[in-house]
Amino acid sequence: MANPCLDEPTVRYSQDPFFGFGDDPTQRSCETAGFLRLSALSWFDGRLDAGLQYAFAATTVRCQESHELCQLAPYSYVTLLIRARELDAAQRVLASVEARRDESEPPRTTATAHVARGELLFALGRVDAGIAEIDRGLRIAERCGIRSLRPPSYVVMALGALRRADMRACLHFVDKLADEALLGYFGQAAGAWVTAQAAEARGGVGSAAGLIAGIVTNPVVLRQLLVSAPAAASWLVRAAGKLGAHDLAKMVVSAATVTSAKHPRFSVIRGAALHAAGLLERDSGKLHEAADLYPDRWCGASAREDMADLLAERCSERDEATCILESVADTYTDLGATRDASRVVNKLREFGVRRGASRNVERDGTLPHGLTNTEFAVAELVSQGHTNNEVGRQLFISRHTVAFHLKKVFQKMNIASRVELAATWNDKRLVGQPWGA
Repeated sequence: MANPCLDEPTVRYSQDPFFGFGDDPTQRSCETAGFLRLSALSWFDGRLDAGLQYAFAATTVRCQESHELCQLAPYSYVTLLIRARELDAAQRVLASVEARRDESEPPRTTATAHVARGELLFALGRVDAGIAEIDRGLRIAERCGIRSLRPPSYVVMALGALRRADMRACLHFVDKLADEALLGYFGQAAGAWVTAQAAEARGGVGSAAGLIAGIVTNPVVLRQLLVSAPAAASWLVRAAGKLGAHDLAKMVVSAATVTSAKHPRFSVIRGAALHAAGLLERDSGKLHEAADLYPDRWCGASAREDMADLLAERCSERDEATCILESVADTYTDLGATRDASRVVNKLREFGVRRGASRNVERDGTLPHGLTNTEFAVAELVSQGHTNNEVGRQLFISRHTVAFHLKKVFQKMNIASRVELAATWNDKRLVGQPWGA
């Protein structure tokens, strides 16, 4: 699995499709395009507030030539609103844009609309619907050679697959991200981060050590990541802690704190900084404040999980920790985050709390053969040749629990062995799964 390049890129406006100038040189002098260029550069430099201001300005300029890029300006604004987790504003802008959409619009506009809508749904916690929308836009982008939409789409697709414990799909999109990085695509911070997560999920945090260090010690990448992915700061601190790299954890917290100070209006950036600091300082109060600040339900659940872990270390607060973890498990399950829910359920088992299907630990969906999310994840990993111990490590469950779910998979698929599962899984796993690899 290749790693995205973390070197500071040299931006070439006439060649990089992120700006959209390559196909039409006349757009370089267009006022709308100028604002979009400034917005992109501001975001790349970690200045989300300036990026939003320029993106909004681009939507207010009336382009006399009606360039295709200018028609996409509202979607650029929506995308940055999503990254800032100003989701109500993003919904209003997107609804206004979609009310004016023309059925004869070019493929780039159609694909961009699907991706923007999908990213918004994903951020709102409607993960399956969001992934389906992004998949539609991505298919158009790949078919029509619209390169600028691929990396952000691959990031969300990989992240969604990782949370659902579909490692095959996750690695498929990570490989696509690596291909884009090798082509010198502008701004690969989020791609590097999701690649590191996939490496950790597959082989443990040690296998992601080099990439983690590369992200943290590259100020351009770290700065961009902290305004692009609200969950990144806490994940990096947690991963650095597992590696014993406390210097890296301190660098992340310092950078997140500076970013928060520069962006006082964004609660998500403030929440991310408090979350990272709370982990490093083992301060449950900061974790509680972070959970309340996050507009993103998944991020809020993550902060509450970390807070519960700290509380559980004190016997007098074990009951409170248990209640928090039960709530977190429900949130993860509601969001389709199978891998995260499994991790929390495993923690609850250590406290003597058993949760069955009646408590919404499993959520039936449109998976083939009527499999639950965990059964699907187990089948996916077993079909790749992983042992029960290896599957358990990746899903945060015991090997005995893996064996239980695997037995259910065999019954539902009417098969009798791991060999038979591996032989039939590739043909059957994608039924009804538009976002699989």
